[in-house]
This record gives sequence, C-alpha cells and structure tokens, in this order.
Amino acid sequence: MDAKLDILVPTHNHLDQTMRCIESLYNYTRAPFHLIVTDDSTDGLTPRYFKQLQKEHDNITYVRSLKQYKCGNEFINVGLSHCKTPYMVLVVNSMMVEPDWETAGLHLMEADHEVGVVGFKCLKHEGWIESAGLMITEDLSSLRDIGTGQAGHRLSRVYECMAVQFAFVLLRKEAATGNLREDIFHGFRGMEDLDNCFVIRGKGWKILYCGLGIGFHQTYATREARDEESLRQNLENREVFAKRWGFWASYQKIFPFLGEMLPDVKPREMRLPPNFQTGELQVKEYATK
Repeated sequence: MDAKLDILVPTHNHLDQTMRCIESLYNYTRAPFHLIVTDDSTDGLTPRYFKQLQKEHDNITYVRSLKQYKCGNEFINVGLSHCKTPYMVLVVNSMMVEPDWETAGLHLMEADHEVGVVGFKCLKHEGWIESAGLMITEDLSSLRDIGTGQAGHRLSRVYECMAVQFAFVLLRKEAATGNLREDIFHGFRGMEDLDNCFVIRGKGWKILYCGLGIGFHQTYATREARDEESLRQNLENREVFAKRWGFWASYQKIFPFLGEMLPDVKPREMRLPPNFQTGELQVKEYATK
C-alpha cells in the first residue's frame, strides 16, 4: 500500500528511547507511512538496530551521518529531501505516540491546502500537557507553551495559533522546503521552531494546533541543554529572534541587562512580507469536519 505520509525520526544515541518511539509508531499509526531516520549517533548500536529493522519492514529509509547535526533544521531538511509524500511528520525520538495520532492532522492538511503546519498535543509522561501550541507577546516578556500543566484531556480541539513545538509536528512539504534556515541560531538551544513557524506563516501558510493527535514527550532527553553555556546560547537565540522579527526595542525595555550579558550578538535582518504582523496571538477555532 502506498504511503500517505512520511515520518521523520531523528536519533542521537539513547537507543532505548528510540526503540520505544519506533515501536509506538508501528503500533499506533493507522495510515500507511514511509519512515525516515536521520542518525548521527556515536553509540555503535543504533545503526545495528535499524539494519535489523529494515529486514523486518520495507518502508524505512535510514540516513547515517558520520558528523553530528549542527541544528534541528539540518536533519529536518535532510528528511524533506527523502520524502515520498506531500506531508512529513517530525517525531523526535523522545516521543511516544498514542493510537490514531495522525488521523485528524492529515485530514486538516488534505481539507485545506493553506494549512502548512499542524502541531500535535505534547504530554508529559505524568499525563499533564507540555504544549498545546506556542504564544508570544510583543515584547517577548511572555513566550510560553499554551496549556502547560493542564490535565491531559484538556485542549482536545483544533485552533490556529502563532507557532507550535517542532518535537511533534506535521509539515506540508511544499510549505517547509527551502524555508528552514540552518545558519541563524545556536543549534538545539531554542527558538528555532518558533522562527520556522514565523517564516512559514509569513509566506501565507496557516499554523494549526491539533489536540486530537497526542504523544508523550520526555523533554531534554536526547540533547541535554541545562548547563551555563547552554543557557547563554538560549539567551543569545532569544536576542537574535527579537532582532530578526522586530521585537528588539520592546525586548530591551523588559530585559535591559541583556546588553551587558550578550554584547556581541548582532542583529540578523530579514525582510518581512507585506502585511505580516508580529507579536499577535491568534487563537481561533478551526473545524475538523
């Protein structure tokens, strides 16, 4: 049966969680799919696992990289180059999906060609919501996941929003291809998924959250990012994002100390499309039928 979507799983060691992720995909995905794996592991075990898995399944493209990927957009772009369908889901290897997770998202893509990105509901393993979309205020004083800490059954609907997490996201290949820059931010230190949504949304595509597709996510499980240098890089990424998208004047008023902490971060200018407004939170209901 021909695949209806591509599923990209990036791996970076931690074979145990990769195996749980892959098992959940084969157990709980209703639509026929093509699995793309981008692997920059150094454990020596992950390549053996996928070599064996390719003997058991005929729908796997395994891409081995001998150098580590520098950012998330790099392996997403590799995945897009191997797509066989118009749609690709990014499922990080620290995610485990729930039954029929992809059904509503695919319907949204097929029903409305203007939909470019569909983010799914990410739950913590305790059952609480991690993310049901992203919201941001004009001064970047509030940049957070919608629904964080709410019970897992909440926000089980579809709405349009500014951005979504890329840990568990459905992309229209046409919307994503050529729009995911690899030279803007410190890799794996935040803001990249938000920037991706701004770029894609700025080109006229809709960004939707779909609470009818669910996965459990173990945060920071693959690429640990909690040390002092990682925090500094995250702050630098925030500053670059603020300058790139016109938030900088307001951001400096809220965080005046950043100029002293990060004196060498230079603005990355980008021409915005006509009538594109930043800093607004758009949440409106979006029919699934």
